[in-house]
Amino acid sequence: MPYLRSLAVLAAPVGMALVAWSCDARSRSVEPTVGVPLAHFEQFECVPFKMTGGGRIDYPPGGPEKNPPASHQYETFGAHVIASGQVGPDGRCAAEKGSLEWVDHRPEMEINGHPLNIHSTEITYAQFATDTDCLDGAAQWGGTAVVKNTGEAVEFDVWDCDNGEPGVGSDGFGIRVYNSTFEYEVLCADPPPSEPTCTLTGGNRQFHPTH
Repeated sequence: MPYLRSLAVLAAPVGMALVAWSCDARSRSVEPTVGVPLAHFEQFECVPFKMTGGGRIDYPPGGPEKNPPASHQYETFGAHVIASGQVGPDGRCAAEKGSLEWVDHRPEMEINGHPLNIHSTEITYAQFATDTDCLDGAAQWGGTAVVKNTGEAVEFDVWDCDNGEPGVGSDGFGIRVYNSTFEYEVLCADPPPSEPTCTLTGGNRQFHPTH
Protein backbone atom coordinates (compact mmCIF):
# COMPACT_ATOMS: atom_id res chain seq x y z
CA MET A 1 0.00 0.00 0.00
CA PRO A 2 2.60 2.58 -1.04
CA TYR A 3 0.15 5.46 -1.39
CA LEU A 4 -1.23 5.07 2.12
CA ARG A 5 2.27 4.69 3.53
CA SER A 6 3.43 7.87 1.83
CA LEU A 7 0.37 9.69 3.16
CA ALA A 8 1.29 8.68 6.67
CA VAL A 9 4.70 10.30 6.30
CA LEU A 10 3.25 13.48 4.85
CA ALA A 11 0.53 13.73 7.45
CA ALA A 12 2.67 13.50 10.57
CA PRO A 13 3.73 17.19 10.76
CA VAL A 14 0.16 18.49 10.58
CA GLY A 15 -1.46 16.11 13.03
CA MET A 16 -3.27 13.91 10.53
CA ALA A 17 -3.59 10.30 11.57
CA LEU A 18 -2.79 7.81 8.85
CA VAL A 19 -0.76 5.28 10.76
CA ALA A 20 -0.22 1.58 11.25
CA TRP A 21 -2.61 -0.02 13.73
CA SER A 22 0.38 -1.21 15.72
CA CYS A 23 1.77 2.30 16.29
CA ASP A 24 1.15 3.85 19.71
CA ALA A 25 2.30 7.38 18.90
CA ARG A 26 -0.62 9.63 18.00
CA SER A 27 -1.07 13.36 17.52
CA ARG A 28 -2.71 14.93 20.56
CA SER A 29 -4.90 16.96 18.18
CA VAL A 30 -6.60 13.78 17.01
CA GLU A 31 -8.59 12.00 19.70
CA PRO A 32 -9.65 9.45 20.69
CA THR A 33 -7.17 6.72 19.80
CA VAL A 34 -8.32 3.48 18.23
CA GLY A 35 -9.97 1.18 20.74
CA VAL A 36 -10.45 3.85 23.41
CA PRO A 37 -14.08 4.72 24.27
CA LEU A 38 -15.29 8.13 23.11
CA ALA A 39 -16.43 10.76 25.56
CA HIS A 40 -19.60 10.92 23.49
CA PHE A 41 -21.16 8.58 20.91
CA GLU A 42 -21.04 5.61 23.28
CA GLN A 43 -24.77 4.92 23.60
CA PHE A 44 -27.02 4.19 20.63
CA GLU A 45 -30.55 3.25 19.68
CA CYS A 46 -31.86 1.61 16.54
CA VAL A 47 -34.47 4.09 15.35
CA PRO A 48 -35.37 5.19 11.82
CA PHE A 49 -33.88 8.54 10.80
CA LYS A 50 -32.21 10.44 8.00
CA MET A 51 -29.13 12.66 8.13
CA THR A 52 -28.52 14.84 5.09
CA GLY A 53 -26.41 17.72 3.83
CA GLY A 54 -22.78 18.53 3.17
CA GLY A 55 -20.12 20.78 4.47
CA ARG A 56 -16.61 22.01 4.96
CA ILE A 57 -14.17 21.45 7.82
CA ASP A 58 -11.00 23.48 8.29
CA TYR A 59 -8.78 20.84 9.84
CA PRO A 60 -6.36 21.39 11.36
CA PRO A 61 -7.39 22.71 13.83
CA GLY A 62 -11.02 21.75 13.19
CA GLY A 63 -12.64 24.68 14.98
CA PRO A 64 -15.29 27.12 13.80
CA GLU A 65 -12.95 29.51 11.92
CA LYS A 66 -11.87 29.16 8.29
CA ASN A 67 -8.18 28.89 7.46
CA PRO A 68 -6.68 31.37 4.96
CA PRO A 69 -7.88 30.48 1.43
CA ALA A 70 -4.35 30.15 0.03
CA SER A 71 -3.50 27.47 2.60
CA HIS A 72 -5.98 24.93 1.19
CA GLN A 73 -6.11 23.52 4.72
CA TYR A 74 -9.66 22.23 4.58
CA GLU A 75 -11.86 19.27 3.71
CA THR A 76 -15.24 19.16 1.96
CA PHE A 77 -17.88 16.45 1.89
CA GLY A 78 -21.36 15.44 0.87
CA ALA A 79 -23.06 12.76 2.93
CA HIS A 80 -26.47 11.33 3.64
CA VAL A 81 -27.74 8.22 5.35
CA ILE A 82 -31.12 6.59 6.01
CA ALA A 83 -31.36 4.29 9.02
CA SER A 84 -33.82 1.40 8.99
CA GLY A 85 -34.36 1.30 12.75
CA GLN A 86 -33.71 -2.46 12.71
CA VAL A 87 -30.81 -4.45 14.11
CA GLY A 88 -28.61 -5.85 11.36
CA PRO A 89 -26.94 -9.27 11.18
CA ASP A 90 -23.75 -7.84 12.67
CA GLY A 91 -25.60 -6.62 15.76
CA ARG A 92 -25.43 -2.96 14.77
CA CYS A 93 -28.31 -0.80 13.60
CA ALA A 94 -28.83 -1.40 9.90
CA ALA A 95 -28.81 1.29 7.22
CA GLU A 96 -31.26 1.33 4.33
CA LYS A 97 -29.01 3.41 2.07
CA GLY A 98 -26.72 6.39 1.93
CA SER A 99 -23.56 7.79 0.39
CA LEU A 100 -20.41 9.68 1.23
CA GLU A 101 -17.95 11.69 -0.84
CA TRP A 102 -14.99 13.15 1.03
CA VAL A 103 -12.21 15.36 -0.38
CA ASP A 104 -9.14 16.50 1.54
CA HIS A 105 -7.82 19.60 -0.23
CA ARG A 106 -4.52 19.94 1.63
CA PRO A 107 -1.55 19.84 -0.76
CA GLU A 108 0.35 17.49 1.53
CA MET A 109 -2.45 14.94 1.25
CA GLU A 110 -2.51 14.80 -2.56
CA ILE A 111 -2.13 11.45 -4.31
CA ASN A 112 -1.07 11.32 -7.95
CA GLY A 113 -1.34 15.10 -8.14
CA HIS A 114 -4.98 15.21 -6.99
CA PRO A 115 -6.69 15.83 -3.65
CA LEU A 116 -7.40 12.75 -1.57
CA ASN A 117 -10.88 11.61 -2.67
CA ILE A 118 -12.91 8.94 -0.90
CA HIS A 119 -16.26 7.58 -2.13
CA SER A 120 -18.51 5.15 -0.29
CA THR A 121 -19.40 1.86 -1.97
CA GLU A 122 -21.87 0.54 0.62
CA ILE A 123 -23.45 1.91 3.80
CA THR A 124 -23.73 -0.96 6.26
CA TYR A 125 -24.88 0.59 9.55
CA ALA A 126 -26.49 3.74 10.96
CA GLN A 127 -27.26 4.25 14.63
CA PHE A 128 -28.80 7.13 16.58
CA ALA A 129 -26.50 8.48 19.30
CA THR A 130 -28.30 9.22 22.57
CA ASP A 131 -25.45 10.64 24.67
CA THR A 132 -24.21 13.68 22.73
CA ASP A 133 -24.61 17.44 23.15
CA CYS A 134 -26.04 17.81 19.63
CA LEU A 135 -29.33 19.69 19.96
CA ASP A 136 -31.26 18.27 17.00
CA GLY A 137 -29.77 14.79 16.61
CA ALA A 138 -26.58 12.81 16.21
CA ALA A 139 -25.58 9.58 14.54
CA GLN A 140 -22.71 7.25 13.91
CA TRP A 141 -22.72 5.42 10.61
CA GLY A 142 -20.40 3.87 8.08
CA GLY A 143 -19.57 1.13 5.65
CA THR A 144 -17.13 0.45 2.85
CA ALA A 145 -15.46 2.89 0.48
CA VAL A 146 -12.77 3.30 -2.15
CA VAL A 147 -9.89 5.75 -2.35
CA LYS A 148 -10.58 7.10 -5.83
CA ASN A 149 -6.94 8.13 -6.35
CA THR A 150 -5.69 4.56 -6.04
CA GLY A 151 -8.65 2.16 -6.11
CA GLU A 152 -7.79 1.03 -2.57
CA ALA A 153 -10.70 -0.63 -0.72
CA VAL A 154 -11.27 0.70 2.80
CA GLU A 155 -13.87 0.86 5.54
CA PHE A 156 -15.08 4.05 7.18
CA ASP A 157 -16.97 5.37 10.20
CA VAL A 158 -18.65 8.77 10.46
CA TRP A 159 -19.60 10.80 13.53
CA ASP A 160 -22.41 13.18 12.58
CA CYS A 161 -23.94 16.03 14.59
CA ASP A 162 -26.86 18.37 13.90
CA ASN A 163 -26.56 21.06 16.56
CA GLY A 164 -29.29 23.44 15.37
CA GLU A 165 -29.28 26.27 12.89
CA PRO A 166 -27.26 27.57 11.22
CA GLY A 167 -25.03 24.60 10.53
CA VAL A 168 -21.90 26.73 10.16
CA GLY A 169 -20.20 27.09 13.52
CA SER A 170 -22.66 24.67 15.14
CA ASP A 171 -22.90 21.29 13.42
CA GLY A 172 -20.11 18.74 13.52
CA PHE A 173 -18.69 15.93 11.41
CA GLY A 174 -15.81 13.51 11.81
CA ILE A 175 -14.50 10.57 9.79
CA ARG A 176 -12.16 7.61 10.14
CA VAL A 177 -11.09 5.61 7.07
CA TYR A 178 -9.09 2.42 7.47
CA ASN A 179 -8.12 -0.99 6.22
CA SER A 180 -6.33 -3.83 8.02
CA THR A 181 -3.06 -1.93 8.33
CA PHE A 182 -3.53 1.83 8.06
CA GLU A 183 -5.82 4.57 9.26
CA TYR A 184 -6.77 8.04 8.08
CA GLU A 185 -8.99 10.29 10.14
CA VAL A 186 -10.23 13.81 10.66
CA LEU A 187 -11.46 13.93 14.26
CA CYS A 188 -11.28 16.68 16.85
CA ALA A 189 -10.53 16.53 20.54
CA ASP A 190 -13.64 18.17 22.05
CA PRO A 191 -14.74 21.23 20.14
CA PRO A 192 -18.35 22.20 20.65
CA PRO A 193 -20.75 20.53 20.46
CA SER A 194 -19.53 16.97 20.89
CA GLU A 195 -16.28 15.14 20.33
CA PRO A 196 -14.98 13.64 18.16
CA THR A 197 -16.69 15.81 15.52
CA CYS A 198 -15.02 18.86 14.00
CA THR A 199 -17.05 22.06 13.66
CA LEU A 200 -18.44 22.89 10.23
CA THR A 201 -17.09 26.07 8.63
CA GLY A 202 -19.45 25.66 5.68
CA GLY A 203 -22.62 23.74 4.88
CA ASN A 204 -25.19 22.13 7.15
CA ARG A 205 -26.10 18.78 8.65
CA GLN A 206 -29.81 18.08 8.98
CA PHE A 207 -31.23 15.34 11.20
CA HIS A 208 -34.69 14.09 10.18
CA PRO A 209 -36.62 11.75 12.51
CA THR A 210 -38.72 9.36 10.44
CA HIS A 211 -40.87 7.70 13.10
